[in-house]
Amino acid sequence: MKKIYTIRDIKQQQSHLWNQRAVEKEVAACANRNIAEQFLRHLPKDETILEAGCGLGAWVIFLQEKGYNIAGVDNDEKVLERLKAWKPSLDVFYGDIRNLPYDDGSLGACISLGVVEHFEEGCDEAMLEAWRLLRPGGLLFFAVPMENLFRKVIAHPLRRLYLKWRTFKGDSIHFAEYRYTRTEVRKDLLEKYGFEILETTWDDFLPKDMSLGIWTDFPHLHAAETYTMNLFGRAAAFFFNSISRWLVSGGVFILARKPVE
Repeated sequence: MKKIYTIRDIKQQQSHLWNQRAVEKEVAACANRNIAEQFLRHLPKDETILEAGCGLGAWVIFLQEKGYNIAGVDNDEKVLERLKAWKPSLDVFYGDIRNLPYDDGSLGACISLGVVEHFEEGCDEAMLEAWRLLRPGGLLFFAVPMENLFRKVIAHPLRRLYLKWRTFKGDSIHFAEYRYTRTEVRKDLLEKYGFEILETTWDDFLPKDMSLGIWTDFPHLHAAETYTMNLFGRAAAFFFNSISRWLVSGGVFILARKPVE
């Protein structure tokens, strides 16, 4: 796994991430994600579902509107206040995904999208809690940032140069996240804790001229609308995505299951 640093500490990262985005824009983006199909195909409609680390609540809203019994938990009180102001009836609450107020085996499915990579000390507690909450046969919809070929060859070397320059200017650097290969996600984040792998796919936008991976790593390629890129960014995304959707994929998505005892 690759350890990624930034010039902002964790609270600054959260503030920078969510303050620049609108709830309705986040919800609208869900339908353009490859993983939306995974949710609609596999999520149980007659059981309790939890998104552990829901952020601005886009997937909670998107899936609730599709008829799923879903709640969301996050540790950012300000972002939850925004959600409640936007839709007071939304089932979201403040909490720590490593210690949640649910009984053992009470969930039919748990969703974790871009969350556990932010624990610098490791994600053992979060993964063990997900295991505890799921019933036997319960599903885990799991995604983390991918250490793809584009990042290895281009994005990460450029990031190192940028951080050296910012350090030279007097800035401090802080841990941001880990990024993983497909093998590391399967073996070190899921099979290690006893989960059975059902499906593995890339986690990004469906249109070939969009790339969450490129968008995340190169802010100067952003266009005015959230998650959109300028002409150069769209051309780069289309080129790499036409070769393989794994080359610049923002993340790795795995559908896993807690074995039936």
